[in-house]
Amino acid sequence: MFRYFLISALLLFWAECGFAQSNFQKGYIVKTEGDTLFCYIDYQDWSDSPAEVYFKRDLTQKEERLTALSSKGFYIEGKNEHYESHLLNLLYVGIEVYESRPDHYFQQTLFLEKLWSNTTISLYYGQSDKDGKPRFFIKDSTSFYELLNYSYYKEVNGQNYLVKIEEYKKQLSQLTSDAAGFSMPIPPYAERYLIKYLQAYHEKRTGGQSVKFRKEDERSSFYVGLSAGSERLNITNIRQKENNLSLGLALRINFPRNHQNTFIKTAFYVTPKMMIFDELNQKQGAGRVNNLELVAGQYIGSGKIQPFYSLGMTYFETPVKSFGFITPTIGIAYKKQMELEIAHFSPLFFQIQDETPSLIPTRITFNYFFKAR
Repeated sequence: MFRYFLISALLLFWAECGFAQSNFQKGYIVKTEGDTLFCYIDYQDWSDSPAEVYFKRDLTQKEERLTALSSKGFYIEGKNEHYESHLLNLLYVGIEVYESRPDHYFQQTLFLEKLWSNTTISLYYGQSDKDGKPRFFIKDSTSFYELLNYSYYKEVNGQNYLVKIEEYKKQLSQLTSDAAGFSMPIPPYAERYLIKYLQAYHEKRTGGQSVKFRKEDERSSFYVGLSAGSERLNITNIRQKENNLSLGLALRINFPRNHQNTFIKTAFYVTPKMMIFDELNQKQGAGRVNNLELVAGQYIGSGKIQPFYSLGMTYFETPVKSFGFITPTIGIAYKKQMELEIAHFSPLFFQIQDETPSLIPTRITFNYFFKAR
């Protein structure tokens, strides 16, 4: 069985290398002195705001490194995405209990994504790998600042309370105070709502003139996955813990940026040959097992390598028996594309058969996902 894992790992590594070339997107770089370099940028659909990116002057040439310290920004043509370099002074808020309002800051120079701009105001999005917290920033004709929105725990009389600091509401009110009669409610701290708020403010001030730039609304991302691994769960005989080759296809939907670590997935697995026990005829023979799964899950943290978990329904079908149950899954992912997954290690709420243990034989698979949209 180990050779199946080795073959699967090699195939997935080859796929990663083979499709890496397609990550280079046509665009340009703005150098610190203001010059523009047209090139191909290694687009990674960044969760965290990058501090560096890689580019090629020509697809046949060797890649080069670009840092946020050494340039003003870059633009990716096919995605219509602008990134600008900014030195940030960010407040760090941990999970500990604070006696007073947190005041620990750290500095980073990152590429922030531009979301919206008119002739005087621009809205940016950023997320540091230090804390994984989504942040929005405003640049106007005189200043650049973060729209502050965070929470922390504070102890009062022996009890811990969650304190919310929504200073961004006051900041937006001050920003839009020069538009007479503008009364749109302060929006939630999320990309699409902040863009709509600034768009409405702009239209109120200008009578409906078009803006310089507006990013398209965030959409869910669709991924198609291929899987290969070992299935050890035999629903006709749980005590039979043999390794059987399992192959699968999956469709995964990752939600937009503010919920980008959340996903739903449906997958279909086939185990071509498994020793199945026919209780009716008291016979055992090789047969095919189909497995359909529908799960919802979440990636943990940020960065290229992320643990993940999911919970959902799995349905097994054999020539002699069918069964469905709710079960958890855990795993670890690289760039949300390559995954090592441990599935259905415990049945929840339903028993597969009499005296089913709390931990049951698992399926271990290597998954590779191609981004479809």
